[in-house]
Amino acid sequence: MIFGYHIDFCDEPSLNHPTDPSSAKSTIAVKACLLPQFTILTDYFPHSLQHVRYGGHRPFETTKGKNVEWMMEIENTLTLVWFPQSRTIGYEKGERFTPERLRFWVYHTFLPLLLQMEGVYHILHVGCVEVKGKAVIFMAPSFGGKSTLTDYFLQRGHKLLSDDTLAIEQRADGSHRAVASWPFQRPYRQPETLGDETKHFATMPLEIAAVYRLEKTDETAPVTLEAVKGIEKFKTLHYGSFIPLGFLKEETFAFHTEFAKAVPVYRVDIPWDKERLSEVYDAIIAW
Repeated sequence: MIFGYHIDFCDEPSLNHPTDPSSAKSTIAVKACLLPQFTILTDYFPHSLQHVRYGGHRPFETTKGKNVEWMMEIENTLTLVWFPQSRTIGYEKGERFTPERLRFWVYHTFLPLLLQMEGVYHILHVGCVEVKGKAVIFMAPSFGGKSTLTDYFLQRGHKLLSDDTLAIEQRADGSHRAVASWPFQRPYRQPETLGDETKHFATMPLEIAAVYRLEKTDETAPVTLEAVKGIEKFKTLHYGSFIPLGFLKEETFAFHTEFAKAVPVYRVDIPWDKERLSEVYDAIIAW
């Protein structure tokens, strides 16, 4: 499952992941088709080393992107459109199209944006693994070590929830659960790829034990952990957002406020030496 959903690549069946659709929230079909024209288009901006733009029939500020058609175009690669009535993602191919790029852009960018705009989840750009039956989240800037640490935990037998994009489910009772993204990991980043498939994947939502903000330190420095509180805690969670959506800023602020109240956050000073990852691992496990 991908974010708890069964994704059916109708025209590229080799991309389909063997899951039981009955255990998923629902099925979202991905089909090649003729796409509508959109009158409102953003400028292109860089994303995953490509140029991307979005489009809609009305300004996103008025619709919040909910229950409306909208599109994402990856220049010279493909265009994706959400059709809410049929719960289908339609696409048209570009010159650079490959099935693997289709899967990457659906899983990595389009689907998490869709689920956030529809109000299903809030999406974080983090690493996440299972520890003692709960979710442990790693936050850091790009190239800040979260994928490397996530990979180390997987090597020690822990299950993967995400090494890039994680869904947070906010429940009616005020609790939060982590929902795994996709069963692929790429500890060393390559553009437009999901990486290698892993069999150690958490398919069920998990209660969140803690968030760890990774801070680089000198390779000889000690490994230290410290609780983050107050406004710094809110800032830590805010900077972990996947793609900040200006038209959802009120919803995003409210989410981070409630998330900060519910989940403990710690700063981890990590010596920038892979040979010392075992010390970081032991500190987090012991904490």
